[in-house]
Amino acid sequence: MKKIILALAVLALTSNAAFAQDDEQELMDASPEYVMSLVAQCKNDASEDEISASEMNNYLLTCVNDELEASYYKPIKVIPKEG
Repeated sequence: MKKIILALAVLALTSNAAFAQDDEQELMDASPEYVMSLVAQCKNDASEDEISASEMNNYLLTCVNDELEASYYKPIKVIPKEG
């Protein structure tokens, strides 16, 4: 009985370590075109949500980074300029 409990404990500890490594994915940089498409989408959302001009930059940055995170891309620090 002790051997079974010991075997289960070892199995639980080693399987947890194996799954922990799977969670650490290296995030890639998104292409500038993709980021700009997200900015346009977020600007559209901002107008629907009636975001003020003073809050726009923070709103866009949060919105774009949320979308990037959902797609497993690295977040950005500043909103890129168009053109």
